[in-house]
Amino acid sequence: MIFKDRTDAANKLFLKLKNEPLLKGRKNVTIVSLLRGGIILGDILARKLGVLHIPLVCAKISAPDQEELAIGGLVFDVVYLEKSTIQSLTLSKLDIRKQIAKAQEKFVEYCEKFSLKEKAYDKLSGKTAVIVDDGIATGATMKAAALFAKEKGARVVVVAAPVASAGLDLKGIDKIVILHKDPYFSAVSQFYTEFPQIPDGKVKELLS
Repeated sequence: MIFKDRTDAANKLFLKLKNEPLLKGRKNVTIVSLLRGGIILGDILARKLGVLHIPLVCAKISAPDQEELAIGGLVFDVVYLEKSTIQSLTLSKLDIRKQIAKAQEKFVEYCEKFSLKEKAYDKLSGKTAVIVDDGIATGATMKAAALFAKEKGARVVVVAAPVASAGLDLKGIDKIVILHKDPYFSAVSQFYTEFPQIPDGKVKELLS
């Protein structure tokens, strides 16, 4: 399945979500989009569903010398680590601490850039949190976001994305809505005809 762009992906994802039983009580639903890729989808889905939209930064904890390989994810004080990946790389505790520290630096930088405060997510208490991204590779950042939502008191966590790896493991999530799972997944961009970087200005515009 190939999407024209993030808008096309959001519209197709809406068709799947609008009849989802967990989202029937719309006043109790909040869209949580992962910056940057998820914010366009989150904005469209929230408007179409008529619900609150809160963008969220989730920093990837990368493997040493392998920036693209996630060994975990970080959101404020919530840290999720992929134990199987860490074991396969035989990383030491010092290695892991260093990578977490790097992710924390990126996380703080993003929060300051877009004026995001942890208190804003208190609104998730008792709600159904629909965590949205434009695609899911390892799922490490999505799992960290889900843990954070639960910590903030979300009653139900739904993960929604247009595309994901066929091997994606999201055990513990209440509901997973993926339009296409691909066994040959290598990058989110391969499933989009147009997949530009989202500029700071666009992010700030949607945040406002």
